[in-house]
Amino acid sequence: MIRTLQQLLATREDIIAFIKKAKTKKPLPKLDVCKNFDNTYKKPTLTDDAPIAVVLFAGGGGIEAGMIEAGIRPVIAVEFDPTKPDLSRAIALNHHRNFHEYGCKIIQLTVQEVARLGFLGFPRRPDYLHASPVCANFSQAHTAKAGRGVETADDLSAAIAVAEAIQQLQPRMFTLENVPRYQNSQSFSIILSALEQEGYSVNYSVVNMADFGLP
Repeated sequence: MIRTLQQLLATREDIIAFIKKAKTKKPLPKLDVCKNFDNTYKKPTLTDDAPIAVVLFAGGGGIEAGMIEAGIRPVIAVEFDPTKPDLSRAIALNHHRNFHEYGCKIIQLTVQEVARLGFLGFPRRPDYLHASPVCANFSQAHTAKAGRGVETADDLSAAIAVAEAIQQLQPRMFTLENVPRYQNSQSFSIILSALEQEGYSVNYSVVNMADFGLP
């Protein structure tokens, strides 16, 4: 910012005033988008007939938290990174503590592995299926690759597993979340083709989460 001010030929006094203002600026109030999860006893309650959901590449459970706020019951979440087993186990434990009371089962296998098992034990025709495939090779913010990541065999096998989930589970609704560059990938094309072949009406776009009160 200071370099920009210098390029705009700002005076030394203006730059000093800018720095002082920046140091004294009060932080914006925190947007408490998950206020109901601050205390366990305040967690949302769901009706017995709430729509059910399956989540692939669940991570720490951000999607599940949103689902529950919206009255949707996650019943199965799949999350495991074989390159980081200890972290994966810690995530699974945290996920269990947050969502087991809603009947959600965390499966510590990769999505590719559960696909090879034919999604054994998964509900057929769930109301909602969501997937958040790993974004590292597509992310502009990935510092190691600076947005120049190469789509890998793991990316493609993950997309194929998602496509198989769509074909086998036949959800009423499917959503996918990823970074903007994912829409130009072969992985995304594989998933789109599966949706179109199964007769789903498809729509996708890039959104700025800041427009929804999130970082």
